[in-house]
Amino acid sequence: MLTKLNIYIIFLPFISVLLSSILFLFFQIFFNKKYLLNLLVSLLLAFIFILTIIYLLFSYLTDQQIVYLIFAHLCNSYIFMSLIQLPISSLQLTILRMIDLNPGITKKKILKKYDSNRIFEERIKRLEATDIIYRKNSSYFLKDIKILIYLKFLLFFKRLFNIKAN
Repeated sequence: MLTKLNIYIIFLPFISVLLSSILFLFFQIFFNKKYLLNLLVSLLLAFIFILTIIYLLFSYLTDQQIVYLIFAHLCNSYIFMSLIQLPISSLQLTILRMIDLNPGITKKKILKKYDSNRIFEERIKRLEATDIIYRKNSSYFLKDIKILIYLKFLLFFKRLFNIKAN
């Protein structure tokens, strides 16, 4: 049987993610230039919130519940950071992969390899190979509406948190 305390324990990680999101949005609005710092500070403040709740309820919580709360917050923070960082990290990972595969590569060679037309063609081929899109004559269409929903979800968060990919 769920007690009032158990319900708090179950919903506290979700509340901490909501708190992190709101704090991050607030920091992005007022401190727009410091994206990563805003993200880390919002997650840290939410973690302090979790620790405060644990301290206030410490006599009622078991060690298992405390570990659950801390672990759930850390997992949720990782997911939140991954979602927010996704549009920015794609380009960075591509460049890092190029440097790893070609040690000592020059900026000129990176720019030559990262030609926008070539990258576009590679992405189109990848999307076709994974059955996300299909080509009919010279037009492209989505095979699955779930991808469009996911894209709208990411674009919503990108606008909400004022993230601009460089």
